[in-house]
Amino acid sequence: MKKQFKTIVTGNIPKEWTIKLAEISEVMIWSGKPQFLMPRNQLIELLPEADAIINFAEVKADTELLEQAQNLKIIANISIGHDNLSLDEITQRGIWASNSPGFFNYPVAEYIFAGMFSVARSFGAADRFVRRGEWSTFEPGRWDGRSLRELSIGIIGMGAIGKELATLTRNIGMQVMYYDAFNKSEKGFTELDEMLAKSDFVSINVPLTNETRKMVNQNFIDKMKDGAIFINTSRGTMVEQDLLINALQSGKLGGAILDVYEFEPEVPEVLKVMDNVFLSPHIAGGTKTARRLCVENAVLNVYNALSGNKPQNALNNINQFAEQLQ
Repeated sequence: MKKQFKTIVTGNIPKEWTIKLAEISEVMIWSGKPQFLMPRNQLIELLPEADAIINFAEVKADTELLEQAQNLKIIANISIGHDNLSLDEITQRGIWASNSPGFFNYPVAEYIFAGMFSVARSFGAADRFVRRGEWSTFEPGRWDGRSLRELSIGIIGMGAIGKELATLTRNIGMQVMYYDAFNKSEKGFTELDEMLAKSDFVSINVPLTNETRKMVNQNFIDKMKDGAIFINTSRGTMVEQDLLINALQSGKLGGAILDVYEFEPEVPEVLKVMDNVFLSPHIAGGTKTARRLCVENAVLNVYNALSGNKPQNALNNINQFAEQLQ
């Protein structure tokens, strides 16, 4: 029996994760070859027949794309972030938008925790030292770092990820400070300038908005404690990357833990040779369980939308918009 709807999944996921959706929709899953995610031009070619898109927050849903999607009913992100979606235009076109919050919170906090261990104890540099065959004798003291419980962390954004990170770091004895413009009631709230001046680590854990874009500028860096370590698992465009590199080269900053980059997936060569910088390819939230649960959540959002219901993680309200037009 021909399915009533057609859904495009832009990444290669197990077919069994879409079983419920397959009851009402044909599900086209990108093979992952030769590119890991479906190229934009191929997605646009398929859009005239598509009722739904499930993507990994890489699909820029702008006017060019939406003009080709006359049958589209929902765009579902497999992520908490949704800065790829032009929500006003999507809503005006009567299309649902949804995300999948919550599933990556603890894994991101865990990643930050691991990155701090690596940089504070020089694990990455020591690993490369051994792999290059340079270790010839026991050298007590050469690789001595600092224990995290001796250090402090400043968290910008006390949302779900920030709270997980605060719990993890407090549990090993770190001093935890945080700044959040909308939540000043948690233990450890500190005004931003004071927090930057006192924190050995500074972690950005806020969504990308017009206010947070380029928030890590020269003024921000100048206010940070000398030798502090900067952490970004949010979005690369929150940081003026060249200024961050300058601060690392000058010694103003003692290191960085970076999972995202300003012009991702491009990573400046100078960062790759810095022993005090921990680099990864946008994987902070990536555990097998979190990924599966997040995909299944996005699938359910699409199932609800195609069934004529509001997605449980709707980012907009097309019903309200329709009422306004009447």
